[in-house]
Amino acid sequence: MRQKLRMNKIAGLTLLFCSLMLPALAQNNFKFQAALHKADSAGFYRISLQPALVAKARADLSDVRIADAKGKFVPYIQAGSLPQKNQKSFVVFNPVAARLTTDTGTTYIVENKTGLGLDRLWIKLQNTAVQRKVNLMGSDDLQQWFAIQEEIPLQEAVQNSEGTYMQSLSFPASNYRYLKILVNDKNKTPIKFLQAGIYTEYAATMAYSPIPDVKFSRADSNKTTYISIKLNDNYQVNKLHLNISAPKYFKRNITVYQIIGHYKEAVTETELNSAKNDDLLFAAKARELLLQIENGDNQPLTISSLNAYQTDQYLISYLDSKQSYHLLAGDSTVQAPEYDLKFFADSIKDNSPTISHDAVVKNDVPAAVQPAAGRDYTAFIWIAIIIAAGLLLFLTLKMTKEVGKKTDGDA
Repeated sequence: MRQKLRMNKIAGLTLLFCSLMLPALAQNNFKFQAALHKADSAGFYRISLQPALVAKARADLSDVRIADAKGKFVPYIQAGSLPQKNQKSFVVFNPVAARLTTDTGTTYIVENKTGLGLDRLWIKLQNTAVQRKVNLMGSDDLQQWFAIQEEIPLQEAVQNSEGTYMQSLSFPASNYRYLKILVNDKNKTPIKFLQAGIYTEYAATMAYSPIPDVKFSRADSNKTTYISIKLNDNYQVNKLHLNISAPKYFKRNITVYQIIGHYKEAVTETELNSAKNDDLLFAAKARELLLQIENGDNQPLTISSLNAYQTDQYLISYLDSKQSYHLLAGDSTVQAPEYDLKFFADSIKDNSPTISHDAVVKNDVPAAVQPAAGRDYTAFIWIAIIIAAGLLLFLTLKMTKEVGKKTDGDA
């Protein structure tokens, strides 16, 4: 009996040690962190993600986490998931094609005739409780398609009596004329799309944050101008503004490429037109971009300056004024989180206060267990856990053997 009590005590201490250390180790997998500004009072807050933090995260922000001082992750939803209250401002996009399950999956194509740059699309679905993921693509001619966002999870329907529900797909800003939703449901029963569109009041107020330290150079060759844009980090770029001072009238085709390693990938094909503004809307995440402008027999454009922007990105979370929080990013191994908070989006007010974060720094050690010497003790912690687990296994085997001997003696 005494042996069993001692065994239970050791097991309890081992489990307690592991429960204290594992959250810290989980935090240490994230390469970067940024302290959140203090909340004035308990409630929901819009957390503004600055370009410096988005640059360290994946394009879909699936590796971003909010952690409290103890290292526990705090639930959040992206701001684009909030339902819109004013149904009168909803503009339905004309469906171009809808095909049920094929060799690749269910597709749903709509046309954006508004000409507005979008960073989210609201879709109306027949109620369903299945789990699916979708890929979003864009095109200007229904022939050549470009990736916008991949592996976007579809939410399950909330409880209602209408038989339908709305979901927002959030993605990097783009101005493609056609949008294709491809559901990853190969060999599965398809889901039913009813509508897709935007809330015009939201789209008209889309805001951007400037990307710092943009450098560019140009080269004119064989009726074509090439503009190389260099950034000092892997920024999310959603808008380029070209200040074109000459000539007064122009209309030129332009292709935007993102440079990844030794390869270039086209992200949009559009035109520069003196009758419109000189903004290019697209979605790219890279340190380097290349613009290819077709001049034909015309003189090259005179570009006096160039600015890059990221669409404003927000997370919404319930924060306590008595707690301190920080953002984590940069873990290539984690999956997108699934929080219950998404089912309570209706409870979140549109006018939630906004807070931001401090500068992004390397997450050399977990903030909750920071050692004074500044060294990384991750390896030592793992060794301690392995030793504790080994000791627990040894004592378990020993106890089992002794119980077996006692049973044989009694027999």
